[in-house]
Amino acid sequence: MENLMSFDTGLMFWTWVTFLVVLLILGTKAWKPMITMLEKREAFIKDSLAQANEARLEAEKVAKEYDEMVAKARKEAQEIVMAGKSTAEKMKGDILEDAKAKAESLMKQAERQIEAERDKAIAEIRNQIVDLSLLAAAKVVGKEVSKADNERLINETLREFGQN
Repeated sequence: MENLMSFDTGLMFWTWVTFLVVLLILGTKAWKPMITMLEKREAFIKDSLAQANEARLEAEKVAKEYDEMVAKARKEAQEIVMAGKSTAEKMKGDILEDAKAKAESLMKQAERQIEAERDKAIAEIRNQIVDLSLLAAAKVVGKEVSKADNERLINETLREFGQN
């Protein structure tokens, strides 16, 4: 036990020599390859991070373009719907206007027909009145009336009939 506590310079010298030799061997044979491998690993990680960053930026760009396309498509869809509504409203207005014009035309035509029928009925009634007046005058007078007398009687009768 005593030997373990004593200081031996020879042992210390050889310990240092062994340490330096091991350090030299490790430096040339182990550490350089390990450092080279670590540097390669670091470069690989940096490249991977750069590629990941580029991919993220590209993905953001694509997502932004997609959002813009979706917004544009929505806007176009709304414009199409609005144009369709506008066209439908215009067609509705045209149809209503056409229907009103046709109804008005039918009403005017019906009024003209009624007016014509009324005029025809009045003319027929006048002719019947004239015939009746002539017949009555012929019976009262007992003879046939001349054309001038006939026209005078007709005009007088019409005036009287028109006043009532």
